[in-house]
Amino acid sequence: MTSEPLFERIVFIELPGQEPPVPAGLFTLDTDSGVGRFAYGRRYLQRPEALALDPVNLPLSAKEYRTRKNQGIFGVLGDLLPDSWGKYLLAKRLDIPFGSLAPHEMFAYVSSNAVGAISLGLSPEQPTSKKEAPISFRDLQPVAEVFARALANEALPAEVNYLLEQGTSLGGAQPKCPVIYENAEWIAKFANSKTPIKFPRLEFAAMRLARQAGITVPETRLEELAGQTVYLIKRFDRIGHQRLPFLSGHALANLDLEELEKGSYPELAGQMRKFVKNVNRDLHELYRRLVFNVFIRNQDDHLRNHGFIHGAQGWRLSPLYDVLPIPARRSADNFSLSLIIGQEGTTATIANLYSRHQSFNLSRAQAEQVVAEVAAATAGWEETLRECGVEPADIEAVRWSFSGFRALSGYGG
Repeated sequence: MTSEPLFERIVFIELPGQEPPVPAGLFTLDTDSGVGRFAYGRRYLQRPEALALDPVNLPLSAKEYRTRKNQGIFGVLGDLLPDSWGKYLLAKRLDIPFGSLAPHEMFAYVSSNAVGAISLGLSPEQPTSKKEAPISFRDLQPVAEVFARALANEALPAEVNYLLEQGTSLGGAQPKCPVIYENAEWIAKFANSKTPIKFPRLEFAAMRLARQAGITVPETRLEELAGQTVYLIKRFDRIGHQRLPFLSGHALANLDLEELEKGSYPELAGQMRKFVKNVNRDLHELYRRLVFNVFIRNQDDHLRNHGFIHGAQGWRLSPLYDVLPIPARRSADNFSLSLIIGQEGTTATIANLYSRHQSFNLSRAQAEQVVAEVAAATAGWEETLRECGVEPADIEAVRWSFSGFRALSGYGG
């Protein structure tokens, strides 16, 4: 698709405790040069309650910010865009080849179901981002059926294409959509027919283990829908109808997609010191999550799967989300994470876990205590997976994910 060389949108934000959204500033993108610009509006800066979209990379200031990273899209705006699942549905819905839309062209399909509190508009009067209510859980079955047909690459009649809109507003690679459940906003995640593992029950079990390990976890549920298991996770970026500001770790790190191998837990901890309100608490929790990811071999711990929300107490680490043990064959060579752990890079070893404990405001003794607590909380992983209804074949597929680090580190296999 083609577009004008200069792309321009007003950026709106829903400020805490207020509605409707207010114009915060102007984003422009020169699509020829790949340079993006953002400047806060003068009136917005005069608001006593004005909030920075990104307190580290876009702090409140009268200056103009520029970026060439991610094709000129500032990270906090990139958080609005769909990931692989949403892009796949969008391509099906528009009947175009996957990946044929440029990032800025996808802004036209952003809705109020997107993460966080930002929306876009063509003028300062009001956002033009579609105001879209999540579907009720009782009406979810037709959406699930269309998702399954889309995954099977079936040709879809035009009259059901509107159902695909439900899944294009969220990130991630697995089938999902926003839903109203128990009078609140949740995200429903479905099994993927293209993967051998049935992830809904496995993710539900992983989150139960995380809660046992002392990690802040949203409410989760398992439901059955026409013979299919659906995993539900309550949205932590919503309080009633209010949208809470959100910032991903990827946006915070200000890394281009080609630089993702530089993603690092210690670096993320360093950035958190600049804006998180209760930094000691959240640094300790980030370390606990790092240790947990090692013990369950969650290699999907990339920067977009770490986030921050702004609530009544300011910016804080968001509750945990998108955590899965990644299946692996039994080998001493495959225990690593996506993000750098410490001095040995991404390699998951006890020595590496302890190598940068100071980055998380922990003494060596405190770090050892966290490791011991997570080890104890995950020791009964197999029983927990069985209680959550994970199928025997799927348990065997992730056995090394749970037992490998214990065997390699001396915690018992």
